[in-house]
Amino acid sequence: MKLLLPENLAVSVIAPAGKCDSRVVTDGVAALCNSGAKVQVMPHVFSGTSLPYLAADDAARCADIMNAATDGALLWAVRGGYGCARILPLLDWEFLQKHPVTVAGFSDITALHWALTAKNAGTAISAPMLKYLAEINDDLSVNTLFNALAAQNVTVKLPALRGTTASGTPLPGNLTVAASLAGTDFFPDTAGKILILEDVGEAPYRIDRALTQLILAGAFDNCAAVVFGNFTGCGTPDEIKAVLDDFAMRVTCPVFSGFPFGHELPFFSLSTAQKMVIND
Repeated sequence: MKLLLPENLAVSVIAPAGKCDSRVVTDGVAALCNSGAKVQVMPHVFSGTSLPYLAADDAARCADIMNAATDGALLWAVRGGYGCARILPLLDWEFLQKHPVTVAGFSDITALHWALTAKNAGTAISAPMLKYLAEINDDLSVNTLFNALAAQNVTVKLPALRGTTASGTPLPGNLTVAASLAGTDFFPDTAGKILILEDVGEAPYRIDRALTQLILAGAFDNCAAVVFGNFTGCGTPDEIKAVLDDFAMRVTCPVFSGFPFGHELPFFSLSTAQKMVIND
């Protein structure tokens, strides 16, 4: 299925976390180009390093982001995995505040997304990674990606675990990665934000632990709402439901579930430049 992209979209492909097979990158670039985007692949996407779970060393991954930032293009991550948090102290945040960037991706890219928000240095777009773009074949993924890139406001209807309605700025992310930023300079102010959380491959008690860490950090004290996406490979549906129901009793903000966001398609893309309204 062909992607819907804004006209004259320029994309710089980055690998700020894990490495990706060259064929997957080629397929993702082709999906963007076939949809009208102008694409460049930054030089360190395939560099490699002594740590096999990183696409390149920290300085090289940081350099790709900073060099792409000077071009004004949308930065699109090839994949998540692990590694974004390592480069946060290396980025030139004063430059990025003067020359804000837009970064697309999800999962480990949450560290970069939430840091951009905390530093007021750009726009975070939670969207399918480059590795997923060639696989998209549903209208929801296509249409919400366009809406996020175009910063069009969004209204959704979701099952409520607590409360009935909410509105605010979406702040999507991976739960475990978000919790790992708590207490650092890269954790954003969540006041007025709709926190949209997902995870993959974590046992139910680990989901509970990450939520508890964020409760203790005060992340939910003044947020507009919490929305739960997919918890792929995180236990049975009943186990996850029990954790989320329990969480809803421990906070005072509205809580919703069943949002199509996470490590599977369809994927509901969202941008921190949008406004979101939720109804039960």
